[in-house]
Amino acid sequence: MMWYGVLGTKELLQRTYKNLEQKVQLECDGQYIPLPSLQGIAVLNIPSYAGGTNFWGGTKEDDIFCAPSFDDKILEVVAVFGSMQMAVSRVIKLQHHRIAQCRTVKITILGDEGVPIQVDGEAWIQPPGVIKIQHKNRAQMLTRDRAFENTLKSWEDKLKYDKGPLRPHLYPQQSVDLATEEEATLVQMCARAAEELITRICEAAKTNGLLEQELAHAVNAASHAINKTHPKFPESLTRNTAIEVASTVKALYNETESLLLGRVSLLDPPEEEQLSGALQTAELELGKLGEIPWLYHILQPNDEE
Repeated sequence: MMWYGVLGTKELLQRTYKNLEQKVQLECDGQYIPLPSLQGIAVLNIPSYAGGTNFWGGTKEDDIFCAPSFDDKILEVVAVFGSMQMAVSRVIKLQHHRIAQCRTVKITILGDEGVPIQVDGEAWIQPPGVIKIQHKNRAQMLTRDRAFENTLKSWEDKLKYDKGPLRPHLYPQQSVDLATEEEATLVQMCARAAEELITRICEAAKTNGLLEQELAHAVNAASHAINKTHPKFPESLTRNTAIEVASTVKALYNETESLLLGRVSLLDPPEEEQLSGALQTAELELGKLGEIPWLYHILQPNDEE
């Protein structure tokens, strides 16, 4: 650590590369950029540099430059005038000298001597030559979806829920809108099959973000409907709730089946087998619901299916 301090102080006094503009040539998107008197050039893909310093000098767009972003494939090029600027920028918000925003940066090192280069680690002396910087490819990243986590947690909570065995007293006008005990049992069985399907989807989504993106809406809708099949008196199931369960579970089934058929290699074989098994069980229970007269029109396949 002391050796770094000695070398840093020496460079601060001697300014070995104070005329860097005479040793390198900069091109941005094929256009030659004349450089001011500087000691370094920073090429950024994110706003922060050197331990969190906003080296670009801002996060918003202006009349000349657009707002910097890590996912726009645009690089920010900034001039460095000395080691003192690097140190002071950690504690004082400076107006940095912005050179350009571009998709391709080409730096030509002129002469017979190399110049120091640093890329996320220890620096080195780069011999004369050409350095080309651009985005090569992009990778999908997993993100934390709070809504999806809450949906998964709700299934875990429901598995621990102890349903009451009593049936409340009903007035004659209320019984018209209620499902019979046999119909309620079929709806409950379909809901349990849908719970298993959603559990398999949630487990598979932990390793495949595409499932979460494509099925999150259908999962949340089915979850909301199935929650209504867990009242204090589960036997008092209304027809409206049963219709909502049937329609949302059918939509979840259709979207999951379409996703698996369209992309066979989406999951590993064990995950695909478990998900397919849960899908078949849901299909079987939906078929039983289709035998209920007032649910028949909802569960019959349309022309597109």
